[in-house]
Amino acid sequence: MPVSRMRMRPWLEDMIDSNSVAGLVWVDKEKKMFSIPWKHAARHGWEMDKDACLFKQWAIHTGKFKPGITEPDPKTWKANFRCAMNSLPDIEEVKDKSINKGCEAVRVYRMLQVVKNKSKRSSKSLESRRRKRVSR
Repeated sequence: MPVSRMRMRPWLEDMIDSNSVAGLVWVDKEKKMFSIPWKHAARHGWEMDKDACLFKQWAIHTGKFKPGITEPDPKTWKANFRCAMNSLPDIEEVKDKSINKGCEAVRVYRMLQVVKNKSKRSSKSLESRRRKRVSR
């Protein structure tokens, strides 16, 4: 039987509102823009408990990490989190506001208005299929 859990967007909103992860904040709450600390693990001063906290919390939430049972794997936690974020049709990265390098590296995302449509396919997948057809 599948485990029931909160979907990523409401989970993220709860995490931002709880102020439990340093640096995970609303940039503009009205526009639903928020930033996620995204420091590279190879950087000097990187700490798992500080810099991978959100990714760890998501891994725990999804059951991919069980503290005390499975080995910590922050690289995989971050990759899984990034893939989950990229697959959401109602959240997009605001690339011109993100900072990719250095101690202050962050990714800024925007939560889009949820549009209910009859199609089961997401708008992201429809858009990618359109792009593939045009490029052929």
